[in-house]
Amino acid sequence: MDTDGNIVLDMNCSLALGYNHDAIANQRMGTNSYDRFMQGKVDVSHLPPMDYSDMLREVVMPVAPEGMTQVHLSDNNATSANDAAISVALFNYAMKHEKNYKNLTVMGLESSSHGNSIATMSCSDPSVNTNNTPTFNWPLAPLPKIQYPYAHHAHANEAEEKRCLDAAANMIKEHRDAGKDIGAIIVEPISNLNHR
Repeated sequence: MDTDGNIVLDMNCSLALGYNHDAIANQRMGTNSYDRFMQGKVDVSHLPPMDYSDMLREVVMPVAPEGMTQVHLSDNNATSANDAAISVALFNYAMKHEKNYKNLTVMGLESSSHGNSIATMSCSDPSVNTNNTPTFNWPLAPLPKIQYPYAHHAHANEAEEKRCLDAAANMIKEHRDAGKDIGAIIVEPISNLNHR
């Protein structure tokens, strides 16, 4: 919970449900599900356990957000999770819109850090790429510079959010017109890059 009382799910957390989720806080240490999921003892990418689908159905799905019918758990690594999400999103967009996968891009946000792979650095703020690793030329939309407390600055914040949404909409149109559709948008709920 932040200082304004907003409840935020930190998806950059190494735990699948974020920090302080009731399902985690109420889970007893030493139980099978705690030991396997919360302690990172489930290697779902390379050697998923035989009861993996049962674990998802019985442990994860009961606490999944309403309306969510499918989940994917990575191996407690934000970069791997974001890479998988980007791949799935681009593949689905290409299939749905009959586009060539190679001609798709991903939109990130300025002041964001999504991981340290080529794909995740391509949709992160350039300052993340300290080793000058070659990346894709993917667009970055402006991140709203929100003033707090939010309610006190509501008018200015709404204008700032509109400015950023309009800029993102323009980027989407420009890329579509150039034949480089934005097939995915990656958004982090909190940006901690350089404490911004």
